[in-house]
Amino acid sequence: MAYKFQSLQHILDVFTWKDILWATEIAELTEKSTVIVHKYLKELVTQWKLQKIGIGPGTKYTMVWTEQATKYEQKPELPKNLSQVSYQDKKLLDDIFLKFSPEGNILKWFEGLENWCQERGLNVAEKVIAYIGIYAHLQKLKDHCWLLDAKTSFGHDFDAVYIDQVYYADQYKWMDFWRGKLAEMTFYAKQSQNKKLISESIHEVIRSIECLIAQEGYNAIGIVPWSINRKNQLLKIFKNQLKSVGIPFVNIIKYYPSGISVPQKSLKTREQRIQNAKNTIFVDDIDIKNYEKVLLIDDFVGSGATLNETAKKLKQAWVKKVDSFAFVGNLNLSYEVINEI
Repeated sequence: MAYKFQSLQHILDVFTWKDILWATEIAELTEKSTVIVHKYLKELVTQWKLQKIGIGPGTKYTMVWTEQATKYEQKPELPKNLSQVSYQDKKLLDDIFLKFSPEGNILKWFEGLENWCQERGLNVAEKVIAYIGIYAHLQKLKDHCWLLDAKTSFGHDFDAVYIDQVYYADQYKWMDFWRGKLAEMTFYAKQSQNKKLISESIHEVIRSIECLIAQEGYNAIGIVPWSINRKNQLLKIFKNQLKSVGIPFVNIIKYYPSGISVPQKSLKTREQRIQNAKNTIFVDDIDIKNYEKVLLIDDFVGSGATLNETAKKLKQAWVKKVDSFAFVGNLNLSYEVINEI
């Protein structure tokens, strides 16, 4: 296999001097398929640019540090003088900042952001302003159910959009900080299948869902079927908790005629994801004609192909209105937008 230097370097670029990442994380950060990423990781290990930690599904990767370090292999110098951060900003960060270290430790509160910055040689005071700026901007966009209306950012490349309203509990990528608090928590909840972390992630969104259901008066809830079976399935646990709202669930299934499951995140193009959803997701519910308004729920929204195709199947089955909710998805954020607040 011929390896493109640009693609190899793109993978190296996602690492800082202390990062330890799963292949799935690298695929997400580089927007490449996991199949391609695994091939490039193998080559980078052979070149002694990266090293493997662990074996099997738990394998992670980290940079190999050499004496003749390149600009990607230099441990950053910490700023000598940090500007003072106000007590008010520290208190806010205690509530809104959370990340996981490469070792799996939780970095939270103001001290978490401070450590995160120091590991990367970044000015703490500047990053506090940037992080709080993103948070403040997103808060302005949220409705009274604490949700982001993402309809205008959804499905620009689709031939037709079948979802009437799109809601996210939070923005996925917080610019230079990558995942925000909810996205970070939910991502690792899925990856680790840790029940406590799953419960905390669900707790972050449950009141918003209850508010939305009460506001819109849905007849039923539809859970987007998952591709990978896990012992502790986040959406399955979420579904069990949502039974308390007292409305039925539409029976939506995922079926692979070949018996081989192909996860959406392994597909590189939007067209492939649309084809996957179109041919593997089915509505199988004898009561479907009783449901005029359905709330469709997913955890992460990437291309939106799965949500849109599932909504299409529901409308073909006589559902009149389909709204969607996801824990996290992406709006269009830029420094120009954030600087306007």
